[in-house]
Amino acid sequence: MFFRFIKIVFIFVFIGLGSSICLSQKSVTELKSAHAVALERFLSTNKDYKFMSESILGPEYLKWVKEWLEGGKPYYAAGDFNNDRIEDFAVILSRKGKVEEGGGSDFPHRDDYPLAVVIFNGLRHGGFQQPFVEAVKKPIASFIRLPEGKQKGLFFGVFETDDDWIFTSFGKGYKLKYVGL
Repeated sequence: MFFRFIKIVFIFVFIGLGSSICLSQKSVTELKSAHAVALERFLSTNKDYKFMSESILGPEYLKWVKEWLEGGKPYYAAGDFNNDRIEDFAVILSRKGKVEEGGGSDFPHRDDYPLAVVIFNGLRHGGFQQPFVEAVKKPIASFIRLPEGKQKGLFFGVFETDDDWIFTSFGKGYKLKYVGL
């Protein structure tokens, strides 16, 4: 019972309830200004989604993740995902829902959290289209980044696993394709 209480308190403080305690990709304001404005607008009208700080991963794990991402941020990526030569951006957010026991053995992989990959496509004259939202249930060891090589889209995966996906442009949205081993 005590450990269940601790788990609930941890989730409450670090996942989403918008707490200013969880800071490292510290806040929305650390994103590019146009991205921060678009994300804040989305969050203000979509109360089931919350910004998720990368600090939830813990300092040692986050250091390793950032080295692997070559300084990138695990829950934020910017680039041309839909091949229109206009910068887009994406974030991983926490969303309202129940945390479920997953298959992992240690903290960042143990449980599956209600997350969302939210992709904002840039418009030619500034601003962003209505975002594409994909709800996922994955460990908080998830990340997004640009794919390697010439492939366009947005890569989504879970660190230290083969649970890898790619979002590719499809019509006015994206389709998700499993690319894990």
